[in-house]
Amino acid sequence: MTTIVTPILVKQAAADAIQQANEILGSSFSEVAEALGVHRRTVFRYRKLESVPSAEVQERLANIREISFLLDKVFINVEAQQEWLHSLVPMLGNRRPIDLIRNGDFDGIISVLAGHYSGAFI
Repeated sequence: MTTIVTPILVKQAAADAIQQANEILGSSFSEVAEALGVHRRTVFRYRKLESVPSAEVQERLANIREISFLLDKVFINVEAQQEWLHSLVPMLGNRRPIDLIRNGDFDGIISVLAGHYSGAFI
C-alpha cells in the first residue's frame, strides 16, 4: 500500500523540525540553514509553509527530529542536553556534537545517542 503525504503535511513537518533544530542549535536560523544545506531565506519559506523541502532536506530534517527525540530520552533536562552538545565527545572523535549538527553530519550523533538510549554504554 502506498502512502500519499499531502504537501501541507510535509510543509508542517518541515516547519516543526526547523523549530526543533533552532532549539537544539540555540542560535540563528542561518545555522539551521547551514545544517540543512539551504539558504536562510529558504528556511523562512519553509517556516511560513510557503515551500516544500526537497527530498534531501526532508531527510536532514528527519535526522534533526531523531536527534531531538534521542536527546529528550537520554538526558534529564535541556541543560544536560546543551552541556553534552557543547562538550567534546570521545565517541565522536573528540568533536562537539553541536559542530557536527551545524555541518549537517548527523549519523555519528544519532549512533552515539541511540547507543546511550539502548543502554549500550552504561
